[in-house]
Amino acid sequence: MYLGIDFLIGPGLEPCLIEVNVGLPGGAHEYDLTCRVHDGHPSGVFRTIEDIARETGGTSFAGYLGSLPWLGSLKEFKLWMDGQGPFPGSVPPALRLEDKWVQYRILSSRFRMPETMVFEPGDLPAAKRFLARKGRLVAKRRLGRGGREFRVVDGPGDLPEDAPGPYGLLLQERIESRIGPYSLSLRSVAFGGRHVCLYANLAPRANSNHGILAYVEAGDRWELSSEPPLKTLSFDERSWEAKIWFGDDEPAYLRHNLYEEEVAEATLVVPAGLLASIKDMSVRIERTYESLDLAALPPALFE
Repeated sequence: MYLGIDFLIGPGLEPCLIEVNVGLPGGAHEYDLTCRVHDGHPSGVFRTIEDIARETGGTSFAGYLGSLPWLGSLKEFKLWMDGQGPFPGSVPPALRLEDKWVQYRILSSRFRMPETMVFEPGDLPAAKRFLARKGRLVAKRRLGRGGREFRVVDGPGDLPEDAPGPYGLLLQERIESRIGPYSLSLRSVAFGGRHVCLYANLAPRANSNHGILAYVEAGDRWELSSEPPLKTLSFDERSWEAKIWFGDDEPAYLRHNLYEEEVAEATLVVPAGLLASIKDMSVRIERTYESLDLAALPPALFE
């Protein structure tokens, strides 16, 4: 199963799985941009993806996507999560994987994840006890993407007061994933039992979603190859994923996400053992997802 997997890196340089994205998540295009800046030429990642599809399924990557019976419903569901379309008429079990609480329930016993609870406005004492125990939390949607409604919870006054609405809300242990002045996350792509690519997102704010892209290389330390503020190059070109996912029917509201990227001229150097661990975890997560009985998954918020 083609997956985009997000990791945070804690202060002790321990990788922490944050969420998993199915369908055709971003990752390959962004990785290719970082290689073009770092190496001066394309990465070859798109050929790698095609080769994996043919080796594992005997078809092109487009053929692999076309074989997913739930893909059309997933496209509608993502537009609904963005507030840009109606709820899908068909809700196959695979859509349960879009619920981050379902992800937590099936993955947290196998992989390190931030401790998480469902936020219930009628049970503020439970939320306050969780906050007191962890010291700092984040609130995030159960159903959503792009960092919508993400907030840091430093004290009881930061806890949400309103009902979470149709998208639900989670409270999650805050992982201080940072390097210098930047919050940091790593997007890793795995497919067909293989690790495909990986790059970093950096941002001078509380979360790194759609931040500055950075090439990642193995080394013997944890550092940026240049001192902040980082020099960057801007790109405005349609992503590989957008061409496949949307064809000629592309929502205008997604233009920034699908075209515009900022890439650091610097490299994120990651200790070789840590990088190997993230790649190994990515493949094991992909194999876990591939083996799931989707009909047996825990029910999602929308069911």
